Amino acid sequence: MKKLLLLLTLPVFLASPLYAVSYPPSVQEPVYLKEDEVMSAGAKVHMFHSGTHDVHNAIKVGDILTVYHEYPPDLWTVGKQTGKVKVIGTIGDYYFEGHVIEGFAKPGSLAVKGSTACIITTRLKQK
Repeated sequence: MKKLLLLLTLPVFLASPLYAVSYPPSVQEPVYLKEDEVMSAGAKVHMFHSGTHDVHNAIKVGDILTVYHEYPPDLWTVGKQTGKVKVIGTIGDYYFEGHVIEGFAKPGSLAVKGSTACIITTRLKQK
């Protein structure tokens, strides 16, 4: 029985490398990601965080956070610094309000200070 099973699975193991395809990660981002809303200097943003005491102790109003954009997040080990955001207030227990002061930010980018990070979710609509 074992020999029959081995005999039947052998062609699968021998042929599987022939059908494997891998593509290197692209240096340039796809067009659909470039169409995302980019928040440049002067835009106000929402930044989501965990709401723990560690975050509230590490990030205060007036702090400047460095913005990193990672693409693709599952392949890159190092983020690309794209700008800076100044924390100008808090919104409830889980959000900071920020102001882009340098470079740009996109939804999904990380705003980092030390080992603490917030996710930039949306921009505030200007009235």
